[in-house]
Amino acid sequence: MTAKLFNTALEKGALARRLSSEEALALAEKITPRRCHLLGQAALENRTRRFAQRATYVFNVQINPANICGAGCTFCNYAASRNASHAYVLSEEQILEKVQRLEPTEVHIVGGLNQVWPFERCLSLVRTLRRQYPDIHIKAFTAVEIAYFARTSGLTVKQVLERFKQAGTDTLPGGGAEIFSERLHRLHWPNKIGPEQWLNVHRTAHRLGIASNATMLFGFGDTWRERVEHLLRLRQAQDESGGYVCFIPLAFQPGEGKFVEKGPTPLETLAVLAIARLVLDNIEHLKSYWPMTGLETAAAGLSWGADDMDGTISEEKIAHLAGAQTPVGLAREKMEETIQVAGFVPVERDGRFLPVNPTGLQGQDRR
Repeated sequence: MTAKLFNTALEKGALARRLSSEEALALAEKITPRRCHLLGQAALENRTRRFAQRATYVFNVQINPANICGAGCTFCNYAASRNASHAYVLSEEQILEKVQRLEPTEVHIVGGLNQVWPFERCLSLVRTLRRQYPDIHIKAFTAVEIAYFARTSGLTVKQVLERFKQAGTDTLPGGGAEIFSERLHRLHWPNKIGPEQWLNVHRTAHRLGIASNATMLFGFGDTWRERVEHLLRLRQAQDESGGYVCFIPLAFQPGEGKFVEKGPTPLETLAVLAIARLVLDNIEHLKSYWPMTGLETAAAGLSWGADDMDGTISEEKIAHLAGAQTPVGLAREKMEETIQVAGFVPVERDGRFLPVNPTGLQGQDRR
């Protein structure tokens, strides 16, 4: 019966038809190499129907204003106390200099929970970026930070989001979702908002016309059932609001001295991508996030359902402080070469997933 359900789920998923919860769970039962490749075949057919051979990327910069954070998540190597040796705080001048120097299409702003960069200062940063770079796509801040800003400012989540929208925020990043499991929430990030609060922040943003991404952290003691249930819950939320643009699975980086010695294998990562493509029929884009998987696995992910490779991500800190061995940033040429070697056609996009130059580099500097 299970094998029949698995095959039915593959057939329906390849055709981009909605899977029942039982069919979705059947996809994740007994992930063997053979089953992983079957998942990949179905997910590739699904993504080919949607995107043909196109694979997108964005020229972006990740800005982390400070790594001081009091959340105390057990899996984090990024956060620091004020007096820690690796603690840092960027100034507005440093941030604006970076944006001016790199001239990205998109800025992605994520920080920690602290009063060094409180709500009003973050709001002012967004306002300044919008004024000085009117065409840039501003993706800021995570639902965790939005909830923290609301709690520390005395405003509601809706009021905080309204002010960020007025200041110039285009979309919310998907970070901080971790995995929609109360078991793991209580165990690993009890001082941070849980699944329902995270979903509520995004639900509120969508009602205000602010689109967002969604993520799932996996490979730190979570089960396949919890992963699929995360996807199903996200699918339901998208049915209700329609505001999620992209889903990004995040492969756990163990770092040093953590409770998991190794993160997920490349096979496991590819299986997660494929199942996400087959289950999330109502979220258009699926990202293969190379800073956490490595370039090779991320490129292979394009054949397991992903249609986007994220971006050049100059000076990314969070994944690398957690032990990621990937390059800190990529040039456009390297990103396009990686996509081409994987057998796909690279298309540079903007923050709304619209093509910047669909014909490719053609030997021109598009900076």
